Amino acid sequence: MNRVAIVMPQMGQSVAEGTIIRWDKAVGDGIDLDEVVLEVETDKTSVEVESPASGVLVSCLKEEGELAAAGEVIGYLEVEIDDMPADSAKPHVDAQDQITVTAYDFNTSQNADSPPGHASLSPSVCRLALENDVTLPELEQIDGTGRNGRVTKRDLRLYLANQRKSSNGRRAKPVYIADHDQTAPMSSLRQTIADHMVQSIRTSAHVTMVHEVDLTEVVALRGRYKEAFHAQFGCRLSYTAAICYAVSRVLPDFPDFNASVSGTDIVWHQHINMGFAVAVSKHSLVVPVIHDINQLDFPAVCKRLGTLMDQAREGKLKHEDIENSTFTMSNFGAYGSLMGTPIINQPEVGILGMGAIFKAPVVHDDEIVIRHRMYLSLSFDHRVIDGALGGQFLKATQDTIESLDATALSLDQLDSAERFQS
Repeated sequence: MNRVAIVMPQMGQSVAEGTIIRWDKAVGDGIDLDEVVLEVETDKTSVEVESPASGVLVSCLKEEGELAAAGEVIGYLEVEIDDMPADSAKPHVDAQDQITVTAYDFNTSQNADSPPGHASLSPSVCRLALENDVTLPELEQIDGTGRNGRVTKRDLRLYLANQRKSSNGRRAKPVYIADHDQTAPMSSLRQTIADHMVQSIRTSAHVTMVHEVDLTEVVALRGRYKEAFHAQFGCRLSYTAAICYAVSRVLPDFPDFNASVSGTDIVWHQHINMGFAVAVSKHSLVVPVIHDINQLDFPAVCKRLGTLMDQAREGKLKHEDIENSTFTMSNFGAYGSLMGTPIINQPEVGILGMGAIFKAPVVHDDEIVIRHRMYLSLSFDHRVIDGALGGQFLKATQDTIESLDATALSLDQLDSAERFQS
């Protein structure tokens, strides 16, 4: 007999932990391979965790309502040797977690030589410690509030905020709080988003370029076809879908933008998976993904985009709906912003921001006319992409958007249907 770990899944790049909602199995219950063992959730999505092997549940390390970091062991199965999966020798962690744990040389089990509560530091705590240059002796001084004195991310954040001294030897200046000011701790989700954004700025050499795009023809197409489009395809003809569709046609010609950075390596992805940021509440956002978007026609892009946005706002996204994005879009224009400088969604190397559509007088065919315009802002990682290539990509995107017509968006078939019916 041997033991196989059940680990907390990674539920999106910006999600570092989740809450145990319920255990579907009790200690002592037999479990089949891929049978659901428990359900976990974040503010973004809920996921059913399946068994990595056939065996007996012998340990539940987290109770219902408790938080667990992505990659953390939350239970154990006892299995026959013949039933052990090939990769069960150790819990799965991603490359960054491997680097983090190795840097601190922590084991996955407590031993007599390890400081209490520190041998089981989660990957997310180790990563936060490395990002803030927290040494092992400093970690050993922190009183952990987790199980068995374990140091949690909240413990480490409180230490960073209240205990560490600035580089000149003095404590950081405290925030001024008046008598009637209100204070409240950041939610776990807000802290995770903050960590992800700060990590991105520290990691990538951000450069942002902006182009003004003429959307007059796209606006006219939407006005003409939106009702017939909805009647035939059952989804909205949206500007976001049109921009996503155009970008998906440009990315194959610019593989450096459909890439990621892994250490000192550049990874060029063979699939084009478009992520798009969706605000699901006042303090929360999620990035659903349209996988292989370049293989879809425009109606299919519209339909998939609408479905994912609805599921995001209803909290019904699945694990696979938010993973493996290779390029991200952000539509801050939906809230009236004309222009923005989006932060790269790590480990990607580019993100395109859409501003609000506005009317402006411009010179068109040697005449001053009113046209519909939009600012597109492209942030890219200067470690991988130079300014010239960034400008070329943005210009190609602008040209593709401005050349969209009924044929490119598969809208001419609606005209054919109307003529056939008449």
